Amino acid sequence: MNPQALFPAPKSQNLLTNSSRPGYLFRTYLFLLAVLCCFVRVAGQRNTAATHVPYSTIGLPGVVHFTEKDFEAGVQNWMIAQDSLGILYFANTDGLLTYNGNDWHLYPLPNKTLVRSLVIGSDGKIYTGGQDEIGYYFPSSNGTLTYRSLKKYLPATERSFADVWNTGITGGRLYFRCTDRIMAIDTAVGNRRSVVYPAPSEWVYMACVREGVLAQDRKKGLLMYKGGHWNVLTKAFINQVITSIVETEGHGYLITTLKGGISIFENGKVRPVPLPDYVTAAHIYTAASVSRDKFALGTTSRGVYIINEAGQILRHFDSETRLQNNNVLSLFVDREQNLWLGLDKGIDLVDYNSFIQTISPIYNTPAACYTALVYKGQLVIGTSDGLFKAPLSVPLTEDISFSRGHFFKVAGSSGQVWGLYNTGDQLLMGHNEGIFRVEGVSAVPIYKHEGVWLFQPLPGNGQSRRQWLTGNYAGMELLRDSLGQIMDGGRIPGSPYESLRFMAMDTVRHVIWASHPYRGVYGLQMSTDMRRVLGIRLYTQKDGLPGTLNNYVYTLKGKIVFCTDKGLYTYDPQRDRFFPENNYKKIFGKLSVRLVCEDAKGRIWFVTHKKLGVYIPSRGIRYFPELNGKLISGFEFILPINDKNILVGSNDGLIHINFNKYQGRHEPVQLILTRVNAIAARDSCLFNGYFTQRNTVVKSQPEQTIRHLPARFNSFHFEFTATSYRPPREFEYSFQLEGFDKKWSDWTAKKEKDYTNLPYGSYTFKVKARDRFGTASQVMAYQFVIEPHWYQTTLAFLLYILLFFAGLIYGRHLLLKKFEAQRTKFEKEQQKLRYLHQLEIEHSEREIIQLQKEKLEAEVAFKNQELASATMHLFKRGKLLSKLKEELSGAIRKLPDDESHGDFSRLVKMLSEAEKQDADWEQFAIHFDEVHNNFLSNLKDAYPELTPSDLKICAYIKMNLSSKEMAQLLNISLKGVEVARYRLRKKLRITSAQVNLYDFLSSVRRQAGS
Repeated sequence: MNPQALFPAPKSQNLLTNSSRPGYLFRTYLFLLAVLCCFVRVAGQRNTAATHVPYSTIGLPGVVHFTEKDFEAGVQNWMIAQDSLGILYFANTDGLLTYNGNDWHLYPLPNKTLVRSLVIGSDGKIYTGGQDEIGYYFPSSNGTLTYRSLKKYLPATERSFADVWNTGITGGRLYFRCTDRIMAIDTAVGNRRSVVYPAPSEWVYMACVREGVLAQDRKKGLLMYKGGHWNVLTKAFINQVITSIVETEGHGYLITTLKGGISIFENGKVRPVPLPDYVTAAHIYTAASVSRDKFALGTTSRGVYIINEAGQILRHFDSETRLQNNNVLSLFVDREQNLWLGLDKGIDLVDYNSFIQTISPIYNTPAACYTALVYKGQLVIGTSDGLFKAPLSVPLTEDISFSRGHFFKVAGSSGQVWGLYNTGDQLLMGHNEGIFRVEGVSAVPIYKHEGVWLFQPLPGNGQSRRQWLTGNYAGMELLRDSLGQIMDGGRIPGSPYESLRFMAMDTVRHVIWASHPYRGVYGLQMSTDMRRVLGIRLYTQKDGLPGTLNNYVYTLKGKIVFCTDKGLYTYDPQRDRFFPENNYKKIFGKLSVRLVCEDAKGRIWFVTHKKLGVYIPSRGIRYFPELNGKLISGFEFILPINDKNILVGSNDGLIHINFNKYQGRHEPVQLILTRVNAIAARDSCLFNGYFTQRNTVVKSQPEQTIRHLPARFNSFHFEFTATSYRPPREFEYSFQLEGFDKKWSDWTAKKEKDYTNLPYGSYTFKVKARDRFGTASQVMAYQFVIEPHWYQTTLAFLLYILLFFAGLIYGRHLLLKKFEAQRTKFEKEQQKLRYLHQLEIEHSEREIIQLQKEKLEAEVAFKNQELASATMHLFKRGKLLSKLKEELSGAIRKLPDDESHGDFSRLVKMLSEAEKQDADWEQFAIHFDEVHNNFLSNLKDAYPELTPSDLKICAYIKMNLSSKEMAQLLNISLKGVEVARYRLRKKLRITSAQVNLYDFLSSVRRQAGS
């Protein structure tokens, strides 16, 4: 039966009704009694919610909410556990709920009822108790959690029961508690025996501890099972409801009750632990150990209290401090000291052991914090809604976020508080409305004309002559100390009418540098006493700055530096220009920096792109992703007090960083492989988060679980995550598929990897993770084998070899056959070529003969032409000689003197002899036959009846002379030539008029030649 049902939680009560509250307030504000009237006024202005908050620390850890929309299960979670892989398990209303840091999974019970309790065995089995159901979850062959019921091992008469409120393991047995019975079953798989222990009156609570089993009966008290019997340990808890039993550092137990507070049971004695009444009245429903001597108490109406063994309240978390609700059903501290709360509605993760705490001066109300200061044992915070103070109960050498107390608002400080300055004996406040002096719980105005950003002390001559410059909305104002009274000294003459929020003073050169985020950097040349502005120059991009926008001036390590969008710059007075600062170039490079400051250890804290970082000389730059998006853009603030106290302004309170704890926390990163899918036509889940061997969950893959997959499964999807839950969960992963990838991949935030179209072979997927500190996890590996296709097997390759050799033999045969065919073809082609060659030769010979014939014919034609020319020449000469002879003969006859007749007669005789020589036919015939291959001789032989005149006619025809030419040569008329030709035709026996005489003579020549 549910203890909450037995004792319903009371409605929320007003803690002002608690009689201890006035005494507490009196002690808290004892130091303010001298200004009691002011205190009453301020108390009236305090957030009324603060009066309901128990005495707690000013710093609160981060809280991560998980709602039913996140885990998609029932809203109530009754118990929490963690296994060796780091996976968390929740006994949820809808079943067993798991969380691995990335995915939520729900595993319902077979009867679909709620899971009330759970415990994890050393073998990895998750034993659960539900409504009318007991059993355990264990991975199947592919790593999927599967439920196995244990009801069958109970006696048949005991298999029907109500809710199982507690489940435990000890001494090789499982114990399940209902209100009417406790069921015990052996854990040994092969020989499970069961025993049922009925309740003497009513079993109220049960816990398995180092000494055995403790159980509370309502009427008998607290009992222990030992040696086969239930023995009463104490009757101190009769008629009470024990809600938890937690082992202490010694040999005792911290026992909590629903309404009776808490006690320490040790050495058989019960020692009550004093608690404030409001804690007891909140109904303690669960408890857990958070450290060696600290415990967390979960209540039904007021959240969680952190106490020590003495019962002192150390911290308090409730809905007013950002829990989802105040009804805590379960508590669990994981291996990273994170505090998990199973709430009546949802799950909360409290980063209890975080090095970062949030200090909210305005209780339960987000407020931007622009500045802060520790002044006279008080933490003073300037916000967007005024100035707030809280007394520090711890020294500055300790973590002040653990200081217990409350903030109160300083009267008269409403509005934006931009800056705070400690003069040594007074606290000055730069405000939206001017300058104020903070006196106790009130703010007294000094100057109320323009809003003031900051304070700069001027060099002076003693305590009584102190003066300060202030940067305000419209330039600079002077403050001066007059006999311990700080007064307005008026506007600095010559100062520009610009908002001067960033200033740095160079007292050697008497220059004040004032940066304007939108205009550039002002260089103000001051008088030697630094009380007047003698000259102003605005430096912009043309003067060496990387840009006109986003320039900020600070003093770092005693030197003035300028933060820009491209790193840190410095001013060179010799060249009157700005240049990158070489000392910081290798640190920040061209990083856009908005703010820099140095702590006592030489570390440089800075802000870039709304991120907080720190440069550690021996380790480089480290960032704080927990603060990403929380800094106030343009109004960043960092105050490094010491290693345990770094204060950072944010838009939701003041962030406190314990840098000592930051440097000391390097928990090992644990990585798990959550899923492996083989992808084919239908996907197959090869692995679902758990390896098992010999019926036990193990962290690495056993060799016998290596899967051999058909060749069609050649694409794979891997999912993995680090089981670390402390926010922010910023991890990087690197992976490699051995057998495919040549090297590890680059680090990435992706938690999954796909491979497609892998060839057959053996593969090992390896993945590792690292956190932002560079701490790496062990390598997680998953091995699998892709079998080859049937045509890629060894038998197939043997067949391929046989086929190859058979192919070689057959190929050789084909080649030989081909070569024979090619040889035959070649021979035929050669014969053909020879024949063609012979034809070509014959053709060439015929062409040569033809050319020779043509040459001979040309020569004959030429000779004929020469003979014709010679013949004509002879004819003309003969004619000339005849004419000369006639003329000469006539001339002689006319001569009167007969004496000269003898000479001329001799001349005529010579002409007659010459005429006879030219007419020598025989000589012509010889030459003609030489040209025409004995044409005349052959013709004479063929036709003996031909006369010399006929032969001469034939020669002239052969020479292709015309009838006119022949008439001239023969000294006859054309008619005579025709008659001679006719007679010649008859002698040659040419009967047909169609036969040409020239052609006939040519044919006669060929016949004669043949």
